[in-house]
Amino acid sequence: MNNRSFYKKLILALGIVFFIACDTDYNDIGANIIDNDVHHNMSQYEARIVATDVGTGVVQANNLPINSLGVYDNPIFGKTIASFVSQVELVTANPTLYNPVIDSVFLYVPYYSTLESTDSDGESTYTLDSIYGNSNAKFKLHIYENQYFLRDTDPGEGEASVQKYYSNDKTLIENNRGTTLLNNSGDESQNETFGYSASEVKRTYGTGTVAETYTPGMFLYLNKDFFQSKILDAGASGNLLNNNIFREYFRGLYFQVEQIGDQSVMGMPRFDQGKITIKYTDNKIDLETGDPLDETESKTITLNLSGNTINFFDNTYSSPFTTAITSNDDTTGDERLYIKGGAGSMATIDILSDEDIALLKAERILVNDASITFYVDKETMANAKEPMRVYLYDLTNKRPLYDYSVDGTSISTAPKYSKYVHGGLLSYDTDDRGLSYKIRITNHISNIINKDSTNVKLGLVVTESINVITNAALKEPFTTGETEVKTVPVSSVVHPFGTVLYGSNSNVPEEKRLKLEIFYTKPN
Repeated sequence: MNNRSFYKKLILALGIVFFIACDTDYNDIGANIIDNDVHHNMSQYEARIVATDVGTGVVQANNLPINSLGVYDNPIFGKTIASFVSQVELVTANPTLYNPVIDSVFLYVPYYSTLESTDSDGESTYTLDSIYGNSNAKFKLHIYENQYFLRDTDPGEGEASVQKYYSNDKTLIENNRGTTLLNNSGDESQNETFGYSASEVKRTYGTGTVAETYTPGMFLYLNKDFFQSKILDAGASGNLLNNNIFREYFRGLYFQVEQIGDQSVMGMPRFDQGKITIKYTDNKIDLETGDPLDETESKTITLNLSGNTINFFDNTYSSPFTTAITSNDDTTGDERLYIKGGAGSMATIDILSDEDIALLKAERILVNDASITFYVDKETMANAKEPMRVYLYDLTNKRPLYDYSVDGTSISTAPKYSKYVHGGLLSYDTDDRGLSYKIRITNHISNIINKDSTNVKLGLVVTESINVITNAALKEPFTTGETEVKTVPVSSVVHPFGTVLYGSNSNVPEEKRLKLEIFYTKPN
């Protein structure tokens, strides 16, 4: 999610000087020391860093915390079409049904939005978050019954093994879906030309009387005949008795996406808060006897979009992206690092040569600050939006770095900007374009130098949320050096966008080259 104006103001507010002044003389401990007084008597050392990019391939994409829907055509990485499938559950199982007749049925899935103002007539104005591409673009959205059962466990791996579904498993659903179009409204904005709107949703009845008002979201009228037969007429069958039976009977909804021409827009609807509401009339119940009366009344059945889900990514990669992630310089690193979320790519990074470690240990240094700065290739990214944040982690052990763990900084109104001392947030140049990402790893470096911690291989990915540190499986693991990579952070899978960064190769101009800078003092 990204609100650029808010983000830039926040970055300015977080402009803090982290260096610590120390009363020690400047020391030259090697050719890599930059001979200037950084902060009083603090010294600076540029250590070895080698980075290459690599494709992640197909990724595990079931039960993600955030899901994408739509089409995103990136001029650098290529096109991604994201579709979605979800189980549904009865809010109240085993409803009492006598002679139910459906009145209406509709689906509502809220978007991430911010209330900007409300006028004197009560009309509210919102801005949408997590919409990428042309916000006015449209795509075809067809919703069908899913007829493939989404399992909790993998029967081939034992009862305790959680089922994995992958970003390219769409054929499982396409080959096992209903043929009846469920969002069959005559209003084509609900199917053939669907788009993301920031307007309030007003459900009306009769001659236009407003029954309910919702925050911006996906609001679609669904096929009444289907839900009359599938839900209301199923009361006597026992299929509504409990949700275990119901999930087997009605296996969910499939949201199929198709691009219209070259239009490109992708959003992140809040599917976990989605609901299907069935309005119907049925016999009243005698409260004393529990028997049905001849008189009827309006009633409601609600289904939640909850249970197992899968987000599918159909990728058509560009030639430059494919070339970049298959051509690497393992000695000095790549000139450019192509980092893309979803079923995309990441960077693998080696820091600190044996000589670096031996030299710094011999000098018994106190690490005051250490950071890696990744500069954006602004020319390549000229026509693409830069991700708000990148995430650097321990690739060997599949976990955050120690600096992440000890950074308790947070902003209650903007949780995605938490851990801003550790960093990884995009900084902007004077031309309002992304300039660089700086990640502070002071504790990590200090532990290697002073506590003999293992110098592990690092991984770099784009991230949707710095607070999500779980991992998703790769369908085809790969090996880099001596490290077998079997997973990628979930926060990268849910953010199918990317950036191009300058790498560590000697052909990169010095001022843009990837750097590991260590600021230190020495004991008296």
